[in-house]
Amino acid sequence: MVPRSLCLALTCVLSVCTTAAACGNGQRVVDGQCCDLCPPGTFMKGLCSEQKGCGPCEEGFFSDKYHLFGYCEKCRSCPQEVSVKCTATTDTKCSCRSGFLCSDNLCSTCENNTCVVGEKLNWTNKTLTDGLIKYSYTCEPQRDVLPETQREGPDSNHLTLSIVIVLLSLTLFVSVFYGCMMNRGKHREYNNPVEIVAVPNNASNFHLSKEESGLELIMQEESKNSNSLSLQRL
Repeated sequence: MVPRSLCLALTCVLSVCTTAAACGNGQRVVDGQCCDLCPPGTFMKGLCSEQKGCGPCEEGFFSDKYHLFGYCEKCRSCPQEVSVKCTATTDTKCSCRSGFLCSDNLCSTCENNTCVVGEKLNWTNKTLTDGLIKYSYTCEPQRDVLPETQREGPDSNHLTLSIVIVLLSLTLFVSVFYGCMMNRGKHREYNNPVEIVAVPNNASNFHLSKEESGLELIMQEESKNSNSLSLQRL
């Protein structure tokens, strides 16, 4: 004979399978009855037996799948930056600032990027039991990158060329300024010539006073008269 306990177990399994087969799409069996699943962005209000329906998730909470939970999950907080904001149907997506690396696929923490110039960043993935993907980083030398001294060569050449150009520009400016000042001085000398005072060579060129001029005229008249008398006597 078949044990009684085994018969009860088979009966329960058959009953559950029969009920599950009777449930429609988007339903699950809860306590022997079909319950409607709540869609993403909502949560179940009350128990399945109460049939109160589903309510929307509040701000800061979300649900991203069909479920029978009476709550929505809280949105994730980012350690540094938010790349995608949380919505009623999607969780927050995080990212790290420049110079930092995400420790896992959720970017739950950020770590320093220790690689320097000339090194290549490599990483490996490890899936944990909860589905989280953990990242591990290593720095390896990169052969196609020049050493730091060689890499800075073009920058040094550019700096030297810039200094030479600045010096040449200053020299040209000083030369032009000096030339302009010289031309300006010559122009002033041409417009304002020095007045030259002629010095008389003969004393006769000096002006005589009125008394001296009158005396000289009297003497000239007397000389003329004496000359005229001499001629008349002859």
